[in-house]
Amino acid sequence: MALQDHEERALAEIEQQLADDDPRFVARLGRKRSWIRTSRRVAHAAALVSTYLVGLLVVIAGVTLPSVVLIVLGAAVTAAFPVLTATRAWRGRRR
Repeated sequence: MALQDHEERALAEIEQQLADDDPRFVARLGRKRSWIRTSRRVAHAAALVSTYLVGLLVVIAGVTLPSVVLIVLGAAVTAAFPVLTATRAWRGRRR
């Protein structure tokens, strides 16, 4: 549903008045923001916990469905990915 000409003009006038009155507010509205702002520590901690939990779930699935492959895969994910994530976080901290 398109706006009529007089409605578009009214909106343009309101926008111009707002820009004249408070340019900082207009600049803040114009910026793109990320949905969630997280620090690197929080992101690394979330990655660490999530990979550890996924690995544990795969191990549990391997025990429930007697599958050696799932148990080994879950153990590898549980052990390897958190170590890699922690190493990456530690290296990032040193920079």
